[in-house]
Amino acid sequence: MRPFLFALLGTSLLAQLAWSQGSPTWEQHVAYEMDITLLADVHELRGTQRLTYTNNSPDTLRQVFYHLYFNAFEPTSMMAERNRALPDPDGRIVPRIFQLGPEEVGYHRVRSLTQDGTPVRYYLTDTVLRVELAQPIPPNTSTTFEMVFRSQVPLQTRRSGRDSRGGGVDFSMAQWYPKMAGYDERGWHPDPYVGREFYAPFGTFDVRIQAPSNYVLGASGVLQNPEEVGHGYDRTPTMPPPSAAADSLTWHFVAEQVHDFAWGADPDYLHEVIEMVGGPTLHILYKPDVAPSWRPLREYLPRMVRYFNDRFGNYVYPQFTVIQGADGGMEYPMLTLISGYGGPSYTTPRPFGSILGTTVHEFAHMWYYGFLASNEADYSWIDEGFVTYATTEAMAHLLGRPANHTGRYLSYLSLHDRGLAERLSTPADWFTTNSAFGATSYSAGAMVVDMLGAVIGDQTRDEFLLEFYERFLFRHPNPYDIEKVAEDVSGLQLDWYFEQFTNTTWTLDYGVGQVRSSRQGNEWTSSIQLHRHGEMVMPLDVRLTLDNGTQRRVLVPLGIMQGHKEVSPDVYVADPWLWTSETYTLRVPTPRRVTKVEIDPGLRMPDRNRLNNVNGVPIEAAFLEPPAPSWSSYSVGYRPLLGYGFDYGFGAGLQARGAYIFRDHQARAMFRLWPEVLASGGSDPNSFSRFRRDTGTFFDGIDYELAYSRRLRSLDQATTISVSAAKHLGFLEHRVAVARPLGRWVGLGRTLGTVTVSLLHQYNPSRRVFQPYRPQVDVLPFGKENAASVQLHYALARGLNRVEATLETGSSLTTGGSTTRAWLRLTRGVIGRAGYAQAHLLAGAGPKNLIGYKRFVLGGATPEAAWQHDAYRSIAAGFEDPQQDARLVPLDAPGPRAYLLEGGLVGRHVLAGTLDATLTPFTGPNLQPFGLGLFSGAGFVNQQRNPTPGLEENALVADAGLTASFDFSRLPGLQRAYAQSDVLRQLQVVASFPFWVSHPELLNETDELAFRWSLGLQFSP
Repeated sequence: MRPFLFALLGTSLLAQLAWSQGSPTWEQHVAYEMDITLLADVHELRGTQRLTYTNNSPDTLRQVFYHLYFNAFEPTSMMAERNRALPDPDGRIVPRIFQLGPEEVGYHRVRSLTQDGTPVRYYLTDTVLRVELAQPIPPNTSTTFEMVFRSQVPLQTRRSGRDSRGGGVDFSMAQWYPKMAGYDERGWHPDPYVGREFYAPFGTFDVRIQAPSNYVLGASGVLQNPEEVGHGYDRTPTMPPPSAAADSLTWHFVAEQVHDFAWGADPDYLHEVIEMVGGPTLHILYKPDVAPSWRPLREYLPRMVRYFNDRFGNYVYPQFTVIQGADGGMEYPMLTLISGYGGPSYTTPRPFGSILGTTVHEFAHMWYYGFLASNEADYSWIDEGFVTYATTEAMAHLLGRPANHTGRYLSYLSLHDRGLAERLSTPADWFTTNSAFGATSYSAGAMVVDMLGAVIGDQTRDEFLLEFYERFLFRHPNPYDIEKVAEDVSGLQLDWYFEQFTNTTWTLDYGVGQVRSSRQGNEWTSSIQLHRHGEMVMPLDVRLTLDNGTQRRVLVPLGIMQGHKEVSPDVYVADPWLWTSETYTLRVPTPRRVTKVEIDPGLRMPDRNRLNNVNGVPIEAAFLEPPAPSWSSYSVGYRPLLGYGFDYGFGAGLQARGAYIFRDHQARAMFRLWPEVLASGGSDPNSFSRFRRDTGTFFDGIDYELAYSRRLRSLDQATTISVSAAKHLGFLEHRVAVARPLGRWVGLGRTLGTVTVSLLHQYNPSRRVFQPYRPQVDVLPFGKENAASVQLHYALARGLNRVEATLETGSSLTTGGSTTRAWLRLTRGVIGRAGYAQAHLLAGAGPKNLIGYKRFVLGGATPEAAWQHDAYRSIAAGFEDPQQDARLVPLDAPGPRAYLLEGGLVGRHVLAGTLDATLTPFTGPNLQPFGLGLFSGAGFVNQQRNPTPGLEENALVADAGLTASFDFSRLPGLQRAYAQSDVLRQLQVVASFPFWVSHPELLNETDELAFRWSLGLQFSP
């Protein structure tokens, strides 16, 4: 039996053992009566709570659990510790939660708790209160708990709290009261508040909130005393009524058939009311400073309600309230809290489009969080996924455009590509990264809903959504309820579908193989090989293109479905594909010969490699455009190349670059001719400078490059192999490299370590090769040179801090010289809004016979590294002597820069360091790339070969000066050109003006120190 079958049967068996036939018919019930006093000046709540709990389960309960959510908001809570440990902590929580002071933390203090008048024992663990009952609660009986509590409202950190970031809303009151935990067929769910989702029984809330009379409140329930409190609830202007002359008002709200209660309060709220005919009353509460972005909601909210009623079932609550507050957006029964500000520091008012999109998303939660109320702590994808799908559909309707869910599929694929994929049914707080939680619960969950339409038919899927609502309204459905409803509506077996996409991290990849067509009379029969390369199985929609351009659609059902979706009569339904076979032969009668076969033309499957979904490679080529990686085709951008070399004349050629999504299948090809060299046969001494006195060849006039890299998913999702063969300006280099990032969180952009092993072959056929330094330094040998080496490179980076260690070994195949060398580079950086500061340290060593062009250069790049840098090689080649003629030096290594104009201090050992700071003082778009700074460098090199006259062996050399820099890649007007040009993308010019050097006698006597400036093309470390 294949491993796939074991896994599929195993997960299905476990599911059946754990959840039997789905949700039970019983539901626990709660009835809250709360009297709350808001002490706004000290940010406290004081309250009493009377909770009648009805046990409708078949079990006798001997303990109950309360959530005390405010306890999470202090520096040693589980929420704080979890975000301290996550590789990508929630930026809304960190660092704020660690900075909360005694008057800013949150807490609940239970003063007393009784059951039917009898005091009970209770024990607190973080945010969970465990209560030992005075008397058990038998099935079908009720008991009443009475509690007195006092709470401190935390400084708003996540969802709930006071003084929100952005707009300064006084109180965003979510998860604010002691709340009974959920109990179902699996028992109690006293989940600690670590940061994410919630689960609780349905019931009623009768809440009285005494607040200062100038405050305006919005809440989950229906206000029972509008004439008493006014503020627009009595349908008069938003001024308080006469009774508000008192210091405080008591707001009385009642909510029925809800599992939570939230409210917001601020003295500056504007309150608008919209009465819908045959629909809920709509309330909008926002502060005056965000009014331009919030007022248009009046037009869109009624349309939004009507659309959701038609698509997903009727909105059953009597009202819906949108309140400015908290951060982002968060849903509660009948209510959503939405931040009025955004940006990194919540200082920018959010535009209307952002407000509308968030409102629509939170309103969609009224169905899957509110009415159905699945256990989102365990199955966040049910709520967030269905809501994300509904949001996309509703926004498309409201804005008059087609709904497009492709981005959800790409987000799911990206998660797999980065090695971060986790099961959809992972409990919300157990995801090992925030990135995985977000992409899985939202995007992958929405993908499962949209893709269900491809499996059972879009119309049937829409019928399923309505039936799901009708069947499980107020019933807390679980994943197996979803599966059962989908099967009932479609008449198909769908356990394979939900198991694969919610309980595994398998991947999907189908491909087209051989296509053959044969003719008998006027009819053709096509035989098409289809292959399954991934673990997942799916029915396939296939599109055939005939030789006359007409198309035919084919459906390949999946045998395990026991049927297929309804299709139109023009769709050919093939024999079922049995999932035990990795290969399937599709035989289709057609009136013409088949020329093209495409699997899943509608992009309704998360196929990780769509390049094999078509017979032949689908290529999209664009002239004068960079590659634009696409999911459905291979993108190629090509452009002409023009160049000038002092010893080559003018050259022309063509370059093409290609890429697929997720940095896969990257390729680069170049071919360039130097006509002056070709015309001379490479040997005309009058055409070239003093560097080219030897006889060249015709081959010197041809440059080329072929390079390709891809990620080897069969080995590891992060392993990349690359091969290249290049000839630039006479120097040949061939390389094969394998790079494997180390550490678990590479996919988050945090490179915790990279090991690169490469095989390198270099060949220098003549003196026509570009010389990065003056020839008397003898760093690049004249004549032919063959070299081969193996390099082991390790890199560790966190933020602006970086450690690199490299060991390279090899030999000259011409002279026998060794190329073995090792070096360590340390970089530590500090960055701010207006600039950055950094420190570099380099230590390197090589043997006595280290090849010249691999020797270390104090303050600059080795000749080898300079040649490999596209920008420096291309620009410096235009000068006979780039250092003297253009003051152009390659900056790469720590150490003093002033001596580079003399050809550089070069040796086989190096120890050097640099400190530099750069300010970017200008804010204009065209001046932002400009920087001013200070630098200082010191170090020494072992100069046993061609020692510098006047400098002792291993002498320490130092300098200091000013810099002016310009980063061309940040210039907004040329972004398109940068994307196409390998030179421009690497171009960062640094002008250095040394005002002090340690050995001025080494410098050219004709140069004044203050004018020994140089232009450096900065290499990326």
